[in-house]
Amino acid sequence: MGLWSGNVVSDVLLKYAGGSNDRDPILIRIGGSVPTSVVSGYWQEDVTLDAQVKYAGSANDRDPILQNIGGSIPTAVRAEQLP
Repeated sequence: MGLWSGNVVSDVLLKYAGGSNDRDPILIRIGGSVPTSVVSGYWQEDVTLDAQVKYAGSANDRDPILQNIGGSIPTAVRAEQLP
């Protein structure tokens, strides 16, 4: 509730594009070749916490990353805010 969702890489940055982004590990988790594949389980890459890792389709795990960095510029970066 108080954190930005989507920090899949577990660093202090939320990134959709570029090196060490948080989107690529989602594709790797589902196998890397068929973007419509789904993997069940609460993995680090399950951004939506619905027990499914999805790269494409409705309720996928990469859209919240883009939304949380601002939604319009995929190269934007959001720094994590720690208490």
